[in-house]
Amino acid sequence: MSIHEVDGGILHALRVAGWLGAERFPAWGVAEPEDALTRLVEAGRVRLVRSPRGEMYGLTPEGTEAATSAVAAWLAGLDPAGSAALGAALAGFEAHDGALKHLVTRYQAGARDTVGQDLRDFHEQARGALDAVVSAAPLWASYPERLENALLQVEKGELDHVASPLLESYHTVWHLAHRDMRLVCEARRP
Repeated sequence: MSIHEVDGGILHALRVAGWLGAERFPAWGVAEPEDALTRLVEAGRVRLVRSPRGEMYGLTPEGTEAATSAVAAWLAGLDPAGSAALGAALAGFEAHDGALKHLVTRYQAGARDTVGQDLRDFHEQARGALDAVVSAAPLWASYPERLENALLQVEKGELDHVASPLLESYHTVWHLAHRDMRLVCEARRP
């Protein structure tokens, strides 16, 4: 992965997620983010904040502009069929959003005995939509694997992986994917 790709991956992840610790970037496809984060902080595109949770990184206005411009440049190269595929992937994904919200609400209300199987059933029903996400945009390629990894943790009894915002939980990854798709799809509109 080139420096440009690493920097772009970090900027895109921060545009979608808001704030991330360095340990969260591998899930976004940036295996060793430390040098790139230092470079981006020095360039004024990323800011570093020390918090009770540790070091957190977020975009500066210049970083937001760079991340937005990178997506716009990528979108400008898409043909009409590619642009339509983005919209179709978002629509397919959103068709499952209400079912996941219902599942997570039930879990948070105490329905925990069957949450692993319920989440597996949901995941299998959404598989076609997830495949479309991967096909539509390379930016979105990590989401199905991240969702599967969270699901496997739930099935092992690690119930924090259902909805905790502090880790790569199923609901958190789903929410990030949804936000990512909306940001990209909104940027393609004239």
